[in-house]
Amino acid sequence: MNIAAMNVRILFQKNEVSADKYGNHNTTWKDYYSCFARTGAMTGQESNGEVIASEESLSFTVRWCKKLENIDSTKYRIICKGKTYNIDYVNPMGFKNMSIKFCCSLERKE
Repeated sequence: MNIAAMNVRILFQKNEVSADKYGNHNTTWKDYYSCFARTGAMTGQESNGEVIASEESLSFTVRWCKKLENIDSTKYRIICKGKTYNIDYVNPMGFKNMSIKFCCSLERKE
């Protein structure tokens, strides 16, 4: 594992449900964990040789730690350089507890 290539600071955020003083349930994103990662570009989706979805996709590879062990794609997201990335899937890299790869797509603002 090339530690020097992990030169981008990323922030994991967790989706939590909280209740206001009236009992209404709201979902909010709370900062969960920050670390350095190596980034890698991913290609868009293709069908019969034509790109059907051109979206910014990145993979973030981080060193394994206990806090990242149970991260899934439904309750967490990644913030990198001011952009928000939704986690599409998590690759535990062979279950060797050395690194974890998060394949992500840029969150669309509508």
